Formats: sequence, C-alpha cells, structure tokens
Amino acid sequence: MPLLAYDTIVCFGDSLSQHGWDVSKNGWVAQLSQAYLRRLDVVNRGFSGYTSRWTLPLLPQVLPLSSAGSEQPRPRLLTILLGSNDAFLPDQQRHVPVAEFKENITRMVAMVTDPSSPNYSPETRLLLITPPALGAKLYDHHRASTYTVVYPVDRTPESVKACADAMREVAVEMSLPCVDLWAAVEEGAKEQGGEFEGYDAYSWDAVHLNKGGNDLLFGLVMKAIKTHYPELDPDVIPFVVPDHRERALMEEREKAQASQ
Repeated sequence: MPLLAYDTIVCFGDSLSQHGWDVSKNGWVAQLSQAYLRRLDVVNRGFSGYTSRWTLPLLPQVLPLSSAGSEQPRPRLLTILLGSNDAFLPDQQRHVPVAEFKENITRMVAMVTDPSSPNYSPETRLLLITPPALGAKLYDHHRASTYTVVYPVDRTPESVKACADAMREVAVEMSLPCVDLWAAVEEGAKEQGGEFEGYDAYSWDAVHLNKGGNDLLFGLVMKAIKTHYPELDPDVIPFVVPDHRERALMEEREKAQASQ
C-alpha cells in the first residue's frame, strides 16, 4: 500500500452523515476526521434525502472488493446511520416499511460480515447509529415557518422511533454495537424542556443536527469506539507518517550511521 494511502473510516447514510462535514455546525464527521488526523482517513458517504432502499445498492460501490488485496486501503470502521427518511408516512414517496428497513440494514451489514460477499472484510468493524428522536412541536414550527403552503404531516415521532427500534434490533441480532442517538436526544430533550420541548438543543428543524446534536453524536461515537473497538481508539493508533520529532531522530541516526 502506498505510504500516504491511509486506511479509512466510512460514514455511510443520509443527510445526517452528509451534513456531518459542516464545520459551522460542529459536524460530527468533521470532528471524527480531526480525531483521526494522520491516522485514518474519514470518508463521508452520506446521501441527503436517501432511504435505506436507495442506499442499499450504493454500499457495494463504496466498499472495496475482497479481491482488491491487502495492499489497498481498507475500511477499518463503517458507520451506518439511516432511518429518518425511511420514517416518512405510507402516503409519502420515500416511505419504507419498517420490516423492509430492517431487512435493508441487515443486508448492508452482511455485505461486510458474510464470507460469501464480494465486499467481505473481516477486519472492518461496524457501528450502527439510530436516527435522532423527532420533536413534533419543533418539526411543525420549522415546516410552518419554511413553507407558504400547508402540507400534511409527512413523518411523526412514532414513525422515527419505529426505525430507531429496528436499527437497535439489527444490532442485537447481529451482535453489533449501536449508538442510540434516538434515546440520547429523547433523554436530553426531557431535561432541557422549553418551547420546543428541548429538541431544539440538538436539532434546528427536528431532523438535522445543530451544534449540540453534532457534539452529542460525536461523543457517543467516540465512546462506542473506545468501548467496543479499543484497537480503533485514536490514542492508540500511530501516525502513518512519523511525528516530526521522531523524524528528526531518524535523520540523526541516519547521519550517525553514514559517518561510521
């Protein structure tokens, strides 16, 4: 593998991953990239507006083939964060039934864990992430202040919770860790209270994360990594290219050897 072709962390999902690069909102993916700087490359493969149905055929194009060989950069960690768009109600175009959502996530996991998969990668760790809880008052406020036309309700706290529950179930069934962003937002919102029931502490529109939500998710992801995959703790992964102090010592040793 070329020296500067780092192994990767792949953040796969919908807008909650895509917008994770937004440094103006303390994007959780951007924070992850900073944490792994010079150790692993963080690859953002979030697709705004997409559901598990639409992202399922994309994942094989994101993951390297098993046949690519050990010299190619490999994903050391794959995060999957989906469900907010699957949670659209049945009369909406992007609605995905919960059973299908669960099956889609299961199939994504199998792409990495099943030895018969073209993308089988036993060295890749997986981390499932539930969608954040949706606050009805904040969602209604955002829609009313954004659109001049009154649209019918298109997703609800209950429909999002159903997808979060399904993500947790897949994690249990496939023995994987799950970052329960839904529960963390729900619990935090209850403590915050206020006009929008505390959800505005984590989201600006009840779906997408603000600074508070991104900080929360980044903290949860790092905690999960250190707990379940300690070998991926950035504190224990060495730089791909040595630290400048180490490089200076190497040069001194080279000079000493050359003078002998």
